[in-house]
Amino acid sequence: IREATMVNDKEFSMHIESEKIMSASSENSVARNHSTSSHIAPTSITHGEIGCQCIDATDILSSLIDRSCSITTSSGQHNGILLTVNGPCVEYNFGSNICLPHAMMLDPDCGQSSSSSSSNIIPERCYRRWCYVNAMECMGASTERVYRSKYFPAGSGIELYYSSSTCGYSASDWEESLSQQNSNHVLGGESLKAITAAYNIVPYVYKRNSNGDIPEVPGEEYYNNTIPYEGVHINYVKSLQQISNGDFDVDFVHGSRASISRIHRGSPGNAAVQDVADGLVDIAIGPFWITGARLKRTAFTMPVQYDHTVLVIPRPGMKRSVIEESKKVLDPFTVGVWVLLIGMIAVTAVLSVWFSEKRSRQPSVYARLALDEFLHKGIFFCSAGVEQDESASLPRKLLMFGFGFFILIVVSAYVANLAAFLTRSYSPPVSTIEDVIARQMNICAHPVLADDIKLTHPKANFVFNQEGKELYGLVDDYDAKKCEVMAVGKMDSLGDLKLIDLFCARDLVFTDSLVMENPVGFPIRSDLASGFSYWMYQGEKYHDIDVQILREEYNEEFQRQPSCNVLLSEQSSDENSEYAKIDVANLFLPFMFFVVFAVVGALLQLYYRCAVKQKESESQTRAFLWATNLLGSHSTLNLRGSSRKKLKRYSSGISSKADDEDEIVGIQLPTFSEDSNATFTLATGSFGVNKTVCIDGIRDDPCSLGSGSQGIDNGQHELEMEDENLFYDPEEDASLSRLLGKLEDVMDRYQEVKRKKNTGYFT
Repeated sequence: IREATMVNDKEFSMHIESEKIMSASSENSVARNHSTSSHIAPTSITHGEIGCQCIDATDILSSLIDRSCSITTSSGQHNGILLTVNGPCVEYNFGSNICLPHAMMLDPDCGQSSSSSSSNIIPERCYRRWCYVNAMECMGASTERVYRSKYFPAGSGIELYYSSSTCGYSASDWEESLSQQNSNHVLGGESLKAITAAYNIVPYVYKRNSNGDIPEVPGEEYYNNTIPYEGVHINYVKSLQQISNGDFDVDFVHGSRASISRIHRGSPGNAAVQDVADGLVDIAIGPFWITGARLKRTAFTMPVQYDHTVLVIPRPGMKRSVIEESKKVLDPFTVGVWVLLIGMIAVTAVLSVWFSEKRSRQPSVYARLALDEFLHKGIFFCSAGVEQDESASLPRKLLMFGFGFFILIVVSAYVANLAAFLTRSYSPPVSTIEDVIARQMNICAHPVLADDIKLTHPKANFVFNQEGKELYGLVDDYDAKKCEVMAVGKMDSLGDLKLIDLFCARDLVFTDSLVMENPVGFPIRSDLASGFSYWMYQGEKYHDIDVQILREEYNEEFQRQPSCNVLLSEQSSDENSEYAKIDVANLFLPFMFFVVFAVVGALLQLYYRCAVKQKESESQTRAFLWATNLLGSHSTLNLRGSSRKKLKRYSSGISSKADDEDEIVGIQLPTFSEDSNATFTLATGSFGVNKTVCIDGIRDDPCSLGSGSQGIDNGQHELEMEDENLFYDPEEDASLSRLLGKLEDVMDRYQEVKRKKNTGYFT
């Protein structure tokens, strides 16, 4: 073969040499009781199929000066290159120009042996011919199968590709041969040197100290290789090793002190990744997040699982103040709906005043009437009904019809949802990452996720603990009030019962609000990543080797149960039950609503009473009149523009000087009982006040207003009023004062006469 490759430009010599080699190889295999005639390609030397022909790789190989070596052939000593660090040394024209069984001189399994045992049978791959080819040309112009040379892998700076199918061997035969060769040896019996992070992550990886305890941060026991590692991930790797049937084995050692104390201080996980990247170890076992920064350093296996980093908040319902409970009464409607309701009541009140044809030139009178109507309509709204006045005008009835329908829908919707809102658990101020970002709250998060989590949520305020305490550092920052909530991965935190106990003590729970999702894998040498991932896949697919299953078995074996339930989605309490009871705190707001209005009403009534009792002086009289005008009953302010017929029904005997166009504003006083009645009508404009007020005594015949004086013996008593002008001018406040003042005098005298009558003063 060497002679042939040295003179590959002389096909005839190469042809004869190849024939001799093939013949010798055939005879040798027969001598070993192995027939190879069905596997040997035609003996004619070829340059490959059209579209994928052999190339001359001499210039490429001769440029590798750092791999230079010397080789001795029958023609003398020549310069060559080392295909690997330990050889073999080949000439520069190795694999160039022609199809030859180049592996015959390289693979130890293809060497000659005098033994006749079956173990010395030459494998069929030794007879396969191949040559270096142009990969891109073959891929585009032919259907030949091309492979990268294993002697010049990616990253070596040398791109050499070879093909066997272009030399007459089918790709399927070649793949079948490779499959049979490597089916159970993807790692080739590799012995993997493994470490874990210098941090105990229960239940995944940890070491016990001399007392049998598991400290948060391991001490010198971490650097003692005689102390075994324990945990779910350790059991996982051992299970994979068992099903590989010796394809790999794992030797656990410790990591570098320099990586943890100088390069990645405060991050044990990154320090372990650095040891793999530096080639100190082959693989790191443990729950390592696969992040962009770590992938820059080294390769990872396929994800062993996916970790969901979620929002951790104070447990809802733990801070149940009276104010928070009382606000539930308002929860069925949004703030906008409540504003709409108040606006609807106000609009209805104003329209009611307008439709009632009440007239006054003073805005204060209209304001008071509007307030009365607002309270009136509010009372009907709260009672889920409207006033029914048969004598109301058509516009007013239409208004009340629309208002009644609005009340029907609103009250029905409110009542249907009120019970559910009153009995629901306390709603936290934030429950999603969007709420936290909107409120600009600080979020404690793991520093390893800093780059990825800030890229996912650029507007969030994250706080990263740099003390190397892993998730316990987040709890320290939370206690120090550096953050209000936390972003914690469920995978490595829910299994750590000590960490969960800290969450329980602080009433913290995991929400379902996903902050980000991270794959979890093992940092590994790049050339071992695919082989180890293959066994991970085989273990999960065909042997039920899964980290989650192993963790459940671990918890059952050691009877590990958290002290409380920290998953918000699994919270169950009486507050969420459909039979939950409404307590006093739920009704605090409506109770205070009643108390406030009752107190305000009582204060106004006290003020009115005081003004009535202190009306002797002029100033006190004005205060009394103001109080009467503002705080009096609706009947004393029912300034209505009614017809004269209705007014004359209460004021017979009063002459009228007004025209039909005159404005009429009346103040009515109630009619007393039939046996003791007195009707007073004070009219403004052209209506005066009768000077004689008659009180019916014993006789049944009515007293005629304005008929003059009657004797006391007839059971009638005259109350003479001062002969003065008591007409009311709406433009003059003093006239109203005089009018109401005289009215008060009349009432006092009436009460005095009635009191004497009841005591037998009149005979």
